[in-house]
Amino acid sequence: MEAILKLFIDTEPSDPSIFTDMIIKEDFFKEEVVSIACEVNKNLKAIEELLELCADAALDCVSVVAVVVETGEVAAVLFNKIQVQSTDASEKPFFAIFAEERCSQTSSRSLVEFMVDVDGRCNFFEKYNVDCSFELMFFGTKSTHRRRGLAKLLIQSSINIARKYKDLNMTQLCVNDLGPKYAHLMPHKPYGTYPKICQAIMTAEGTRRIAKALKFTVHLTLPLSKFVFNGKTYTERIGEESSFCEVVALALN
Repeated sequence: MEAILKLFIDTEPSDPSIFTDMIIKEDFFKEEVVSIACEVNKNLKAIEELLELCADAALDCVSVVAVVVETGEVAAVLFNKIQVQSTDASEKPFFAIFAEERCSQTSSRSLVEFMVDVDGRCNFFEKYNVDCSFELMFFGTKSTHRRRGLAKLLIQSSINIARKYKDLNMTQLCVNDLGPKYAHLMPHKPYGTYPKICQAIMTAEGTRRIAKALKFTVHLTLPLSKFVFNGKTYTERIGEESSFCEVVALALN
């Protein structure tokens, strides 16, 4: 398949939910191991809350899609989030605030709290002595377009965006561009800084291999058996006791 990469803000779908509803909803939350462990895959309301997280992240204008040239079909999407270190030690990170204030379902809240927990164990701001990070958040590929190198292509593109972020002159994505479903979201203000590292939590073997090939450093490996949701370990629901995740980072200089 010949595909072309475009910034999320450069695509012009007739329905903005094409990225989230068709790919993330059907091909990520229903198959990704932590989503299964937290039973997000069984909770439509939880999925909707996490789709809102994707929409909010899209306002950073750093998410990317793979588009089939011949048809304009969206084949894969990678939602990314700019993370900025707070100057106030008491201020909670974005994901922690999202979990507390915008997740009414235990499934969605548990998944986001997992991200907060794992990110917090590494504290990349301190480890790399930086004030801004580019986080690879959620990646999904349509089942009909898998095993075609799209994951690596989107991750490479995201790294390039992160490296050029301070010099990019991007058209801002407005809340109205996301459609009426997300009209309540707040527009993002300029961060006043730029990413110095790229980070991710890799829960799938395929993305772990890609991270290794792209020279990410593995800072932490965590067995998913150490995490519990509603009385069962993650691995009990996943059905694979050896499941684990890797927390990785890449310096952008």
